[in-house]
Amino acid sequence: MLYEYIKRRMLENPDQLVSDGIKTLTYSEILERAEELGTQLTEEKYGLLCDTDFDTAISLFACFYARKTAVPLSKRYGDKHISRIIEKVQIAHLITSSGVVRISDTMPEPEDLTDVALIMCTSGTTGNPKGAMITEKNLVTNLYDIEKYFQINNKDHILIARPLYHCAVLTGELLISLIKGLQISFFSEGFIPQRILSVAKDKKITVLCGTPTLFYHLAALNSKSKNPLDLRVIVVSGECMTQKAAESIRRAFSNSKIYNVYGLTEASPRACYLPPEEFDLTPLSVGVPLASLKAKIEDNELLLKGGSIMKGYYNDPDATAKAIRNGWLYTGDIAERDEIGRVYIKCRRDNMIIRSGMNIYPQEIENALKQDERIRDVLAYGEKNETVSEKIHIKVVTALSKPDVFEVCRKHLSTYQLPDVIDIVDEIPKNASGKVIRNAEGNRN
Repeated sequence: MLYEYIKRRMLENPDQLVSDGIKTLTYSEILERAEELGTQLTEEKYGLLCDTDFDTAISLFACFYARKTAVPLSKRYGDKHISRIIEKVQIAHLITSSGVVRISDTMPEPEDLTDVALIMCTSGTTGNPKGAMITEKNLVTNLYDIEKYFQINNKDHILIARPLYHCAVLTGELLISLIKGLQISFFSEGFIPQRILSVAKDKKITVLCGTPTLFYHLAALNSKSKNPLDLRVIVVSGECMTQKAAESIRRAFSNSKIYNVYGLTEASPRACYLPPEEFDLTPLSVGVPLASLKAKIEDNELLLKGGSIMKGYYNDPDATAKAIRNGWLYTGDIAERDEIGRVYIKCRRDNMIIRSGMNIYPQEIENALKQDERIRDVLAYGEKNETVSEKIHIKVVTALSKPDVFEVCRKHLSTYQLPDVIDIVDEIPKNASGKVIRNAEGNRN
């Protein structure tokens, strides 16, 4: 079902091009290579560990064609992270840029994967990835929903600058672009805003997706450029938008249609979208649920239900039972809805700080402090101590002294949000997609 659908849509634009700067193929040639590789696949599931995202894409389609479960991996996260996923998902075979490789003789635990197209591991910002089983129906449903609102076409050229390891990139950038017939270029140099901007200009990119952090940096660079990049469409996801970032992005990309969207791996991943015409009015909202999804707020947590919700976590029935109850996915995201149903994401439930009975959202602290131009970046988190309350820690990238930072805090924060500990740091570590690594050792110590 999935491969036939994608192939049919790709063949509507058979001569459209996909390139990574080294090789260039047409849509038709990609399908031919995928089917050739797919005939060699006989095992139940394969880890995808290729040298380039282009090769990963071909390997992915080979798995779709052969109806084998694909487990995308990314070398950008290092050997330790890859090994953790291989062990977690019990991968015995890899597809690399050189071909199929057997890496283990151990038989995996039995698990019904007959309808599972992907096992997508959570991004690993906490160092404990879980394997979300995404079915063919999940992906097709999500693609149908995205196509209904996403105004892109075969005259557009998208730059994919994040690894396909992320479901938001695989579904929300690669697959939807192929279905809509876009020219595609891959950028594999990592989170380097200046290079991304330069390449986007050289290639006359019209569509770009990324985190608010990436676009905040791109906006600063673009505003100073004598030859600014004029993107037709921008998609922002992966982090909570801030007012400061939204205003900067709009100033730097005044003609762009800007979508603020929300999703999570367990929803295949797209769940909500804010139309471009509403971005300047409510940029902190991620908009309304996609057409096939139902959403509700329960105990301040966002719950989702519909055809794009994962089958469950691979070989982890306890985690599955905790995440999906009565058909509802408990996202773990603290959220609010306004009078017309738009969703506002506050923070992850497991990142929420509780101090003297008050629920404190780290992103609200971060967003408030970033209003000061001297605060280049900030991370807030709680740390339990001998009392019932948690201490609030902030790490700040700034040239200010700690006393000066505290004065900024006094100006922009409520009393109950004021930090107990301030650390001045050179940078806030981020993963390969530019997303802050929360709860990781390097960000907490």
